[in-house]
Amino acid sequence: MVGCNSSDKSEKETTAAPQQEVVEQVEVVETEVAPVEAAATQAVTGTVGYRERIALPANAVVTVTLEDVSLADAPSKTITEQTFEVGENSSPFAYSLEFNTADIQANHRYAVRATIKVDGKLRFTTDTNYAVITDEATTLNQDLLLKGVRQ
Repeated sequence: MVGCNSSDKSEKETTAAPQQEVVEQVEVVETEVAPVEAAATQAVTGTVGYRERIALPANAVVTVTLEDVSLADAPSKTITEQTFEVGENSSPFAYSLEFNTADIQANHRYAVRATIKVDGKLRFTTDTNYAVITDEATTLNQDLLLKGVRQ
């Protein structure tokens, strides 16, 4: 019975399924990117004056600021500021505050205020809210009337 222990193994033919290549097609869509435009600038202009009939010394310093005054319980945020000495000029003093329109939010409130200091001591300041930019009239020109400060 040698034939029973025969090591004749028949090879089984296996038919492998043909491999399918999966090819993904990626569609490339070109989009045009708009060039970055420089932010537009505008200016709030006007004058700074006071009623008192006194001349300021040449070293008096005028500071005019454009501020975001939206939050009632927080300090205002300065958008831009202009500082200059009066020199030989007399009141009223012209100012121009340039600002980036990108810094302005339509739902915020903005105001201009000014101070005049002599030798570091406050002599005049605004005591009224001078609304600009997002007010009803979209004001870009505001004449400021300062009040004297008691020493």
